[in-house]
Amino acid sequence: MLRKCTLLVFILLYIFHSSYSQKTYWASRVVEFSSERVIPFQTTEYKAVQALGKPNVFPKFIESTAAWQPSQPDSPNSEYITVSFDTIMSIRQVAVAENYGQGAIDQILAVDENKIFHTLYQSLKNQPIKNRNKGEMLHILLEDLTPYSVVAIKIILKTERIKGVNQIDAIAISESIDPIKPLIKIAKDAPTEVFRENLGKNINSRHQEFAPIISLDGKTLFFTRNYLPVFWQHKKTFLNEDMDVWYSNKDSRGNWGKAHRIGLPINDKGKNAVFSVSADGKEIFLLNNYKKNTFSTIGISHSFLTSTGWSYPEEIKFIKFDNYSHYCDITISPDGSVMVMSIMRPSTTGRRDLYVSFKKDKNLWSEPVNMGRQINTSEDDASPFIAADGKTLYYSTRGFTGYGDNDIYKTVRLDDSWFNWSEPENLGPGINTPEWDAFFTIPASGEYAYICSSNTSKKEDIYRLELPKTAKPEAVAIISGNVLSMTDKKPVESILTMTPQNNKLKTEIKNYDPAIGSFSFVVPLKEVYDFVPYAKGYLAINETVDLSNEISYREIKKDFYLIPLEIGNKGILNSFTFEQGESKLQAPTLKDLDRIAQAMLDFPTLEIFFEGHTDNQGDFQLNLKLSEERLDEVKNYLISKSILAERITTKGWGQTRPIASNLTEDRRKLNRRVEFTIVKK
Repeated sequence: MLRKCTLLVFILLYIFHSSYSQKTYWASRVVEFSSERVIPFQTTEYKAVQALGKPNVFPKFIESTAAWQPSQPDSPNSEYITVSFDTIMSIRQVAVAENYGQGAIDQILAVDENKIFHTLYQSLKNQPIKNRNKGEMLHILLEDLTPYSVVAIKIILKTERIKGVNQIDAIAISESIDPIKPLIKIAKDAPTEVFRENLGKNINSRHQEFAPIISLDGKTLFFTRNYLPVFWQHKKTFLNEDMDVWYSNKDSRGNWGKAHRIGLPINDKGKNAVFSVSADGKEIFLLNNYKKNTFSTIGISHSFLTSTGWSYPEEIKFIKFDNYSHYCDITISPDGSVMVMSIMRPSTTGRRDLYVSFKKDKNLWSEPVNMGRQINTSEDDASPFIAADGKTLYYSTRGFTGYGDNDIYKTVRLDDSWFNWSEPENLGPGINTPEWDAFFTIPASGEYAYICSSNTSKKEDIYRLELPKTAKPEAVAIISGNVLSMTDKKPVESILTMTPQNNKLKTEIKNYDPAIGSFSFVVPLKEVYDFVPYAKGYLAINETVDLSNEISYREIKKDFYLIPLEIGNKGILNSFTFEQGESKLQAPTLKDLDRIAQAMLDFPTLEIFFEGHTDNQGDFQLNLKLSEERLDEVKNYLISKSILAERITTKGWGQTRPIASNLTEDRRKLNRRVEFTIVKK
């Protein structure tokens, strides 16, 4: 028995040691270094700290700002960097990601707890020169565990051996002899193959098409066409522009129609591009500040859809906005209150970082704030896109281990701050290619994504791909429709307020103009929403849309109604629901009464007749009295809002006039109601 227990303990210890010995430790602190490249407005790019953590460009090695680069190439003097780790232990392996200019490593030394240096690797004097543009993961495998604990690793370079740039991206140690291979952080179960459909000649041309932006309803695609030179001469158009905004509409069969240039005033003599589209498709955000009769300047503008087309772009102003880059990409949250942008500022990690700005009023936004190292890298972090759920962010970077040049990554907002994000996940080799991938955009349905990628001619085209489940954001609903008059069903120009019953969600207000189309709200599922239209000369009817049981994307067509303030017009106040046997007014009811009070203040001769009803539960006479008590509550509340008592008449009917069956509680609720009639204007 003792022998069996001993054997079991041995096996368990072996399993534990084996799993432990496989652990890889990447450098976590720079102890010392000889030099680092310095550039204007530098923050961390090319600095020694870039050798910390996992590789950023592996397995396709390219020159990168996210790697340590000594200050001078081809130096006659040795360059070195010493790093430590989150552990002190005996090792059997050192791995060094030579990002660019491989073969310059002359020595690798281990430093023990007594600060004694031990040589782990020494290059040969006549060592053949490798392909310096390829890069490699150099593995130094030892015959046995070091008899000492390793405190730090020192890498010594002879940069004159390999002419040009030399870069070290990462340094790791392990107790195992299994070659260290950093893994790409990809979404779970991300497919390795995804069908990519080139959108064809209706969208793509022999010129460069990029920066696609899909409207959230999936029916309009905006993109930019950059005119390539013909026989070294640029194509001359009627405005001599070289970068224009184009758009295409989807037909009833789901095919994209022939693209059209968006025209003036969006396309001018400068470089034009649409960054983002509002949830209702009636506002677009544009590259540059537009200047009449001259060239545009760097900045951001927006334009609104009118009955005659897009308005002249107006500059978006910030409390403070400094962008040291010539480039800028932005995306707007579905509710229109948050802007994520790719710019370069003094607080930038490297090149362009992602920043967030919050809307202060119609045309003023807060100073952009860096969104943090969890998502920003020392490379260009570009083309951000906030999905319809308002939580999922997609962007393009080559600052993480990926499949080639820029890849598309997905990260999810973890709270309401816009600074706490999940670890970015690569969307996988089915979506990302060895080439440059960017401008990832998704409609609210999440069915397809649109992306800009290089084609076989190494020219950017726009592609559509079916979005894998792992890459999709949370499902939402689009609620769209019109605001109509209750009497003639004609559209009424109005203001429509959407209020979630969940207080953690924001209220949204939209202007409804029948001349430019229906309203549209993009909302999360599993919530309940109250909608109230407003127009002077009308009484609003509160409507509720219940999505609490919905789990997948929906498009909901819903019209809302206003009652003209005309004699004889009637309505039921949907918010007037009572608990059985109760007469106390609920909070939603008070909001409806506030609107009625405002209408009566706007029209001082307006008089309204209120009628109260109950279900059939309980005593007949008590129900009659209850209906009268409920109307007394209504009248007293309006009087408290400075409405004269003689302008309000009431009649309680008890259970005598039901509008629904009393067989179930859901039906009985409909009978516990308050109706009104305009009797004088």
